[in-house]
Amino acid sequence: MNGEQAAIRTLIVDDETPARQWLRTLCARISDIRVVGECATASEASRALRTSSIDLLLLDIQLGAHTGFQVLDGVACSAVPNLVFVTAHDKYAVRAFDRRAVDYLLKPVREDRFRESLERVRRQLRGGMTSEIQSAVRETIIPLEQSLLAMRMHGYTERLVGERDGAYRILECRNMVSLESEGNYVRVVEQGSEAPAIMRGTLQGLVGVLDPEQFVRVSRFAILNLAFVDRIERDADSHLVFIMRGDGRAFSVGRAYTADVHRVLRLG
Repeated sequence: MNGEQAAIRTLIVDDETPARQWLRTLCARISDIRVVGECATASEASRALRTSSIDLLLLDIQLGAHTGFQVLDGVACSAVPNLVFVTAHDKYAVRAFDRRAVDYLLKPVREDRFRESLERVRRQLRGGMTSEIQSAVRETIIPLEQSLLAMRMHGYTERLVGERDGAYRILECRNMVSLESEGNYVRVVEQGSEAPAIMRGTLQGLVGVLDPEQFVRVSRFAILNLAFVDRIERDADSHLVFIMRGDGRAFSVGRAYTADVHRVLRLG
């Protein structure tokens, strides 16, 4: 197979010129990616999908007066290539995976995250993820994420969905030791798991669904499960410091979160 045949023919769809330029730059750094076109509107994208041979679609969700979902509505399901949504909004993840998206990237897109996404695309192109597996993933993720949204009205969630070792995992909240912010992602350390799980989104988005009697946000960067706190100390400046059981990790309480921590711990 020569380089032309092996290249992943890629279409970039985004209504913002800087965003398209950044995606093109990322693509140019990867040897087996060949950008065959760029579109700024939903109509241009629909036309390109109908008339061009494309392996990978990098699709923004907000396209002026239209959406990326409308682009897909205008194309036969069999004609939709491997799909990676690239967006500034995390609230569309359920709909994205319902559309059989390979991945969902949040802006600003990091190069390492982009490369990880492309590896998933390669596995798809090699047939590494069967339709049965895709179906199982969708059937697991979509109801759980919908349930998570519903929990905002009816209580607090007991499970979340994250990724570890290239696969989606169901994360039991009671086993979560800490949740730590990493840009547009959250790193979840679980009891009994050597490797952390990664969730898309922010800590602020999780505050409303986690039981405040069990979880406390101690800073901009961390939420802790009180069940795994060994002790609480004070540093040289009298700031509270949470020491975790087992590994002894220390989390200082940020000034903006001190009042909430005092309230949760009933320190007066």
